[in-house]
Amino acid sequence: MEKNIENVFIVLQKLIGLHRLLLENVRKEREALTNAELSAIQEITHAKEGLIESIRQEESKRLKYTGDLAIAWKRPLRELTLPNIIIAIQGNDPKSAELLRSGYNALSFLIQRIDEQNKSNQTLVETSLNHIQNMKNNVLGESMPRSNTYTQQGQKAVGVSGARLISKEV
Repeated sequence: MEKNIENVFIVLQKLIGLHRLLLENVRKEREALTNAELSAIQEITHAKEGLIESIRQEESKRLKYTGDLAIAWKRPLRELTLPNIIIAIQGNDPKSAELLRSGYNALSFLIQRIDEQNKSNQTLVETSLNHIQNMKNNVLGESMPRSNTYTQQGQKAVGVSGARLISKEV
């Protein structure tokens, strides 16, 4: 395996590991949100931020190694996506191509799952906020006077009649 491709593969493996941890944290976040554990939510949020920063660092390494590969192959950097690298090497080094392909598929799958879980968590938070807003409106609505019997000055309100006889027993 060429050194630059080997470096890309190593970074790809690190990215897969980091994305697995991120998926695990996003799932823990769902549980913490459901249980309304504020300290756990904050802890998970900080862990996610750290993982995202690590992913950015590894991605910049991948771009550096891909840039080195672009120089060696005399091809534009924007053309050297992971699928294009796999296609380029599969004739000469099918084993490396298969390793990169399986890593790429695993990473794509993890990213898709993380995205789905994040959307699910977002929906949960938005639904919860709507319920809280409705509860707030209900509480505030109950605290407002509903009866127009008396005005704020303590006078009998206009339009309110006295007691009425609904039925008369004979």
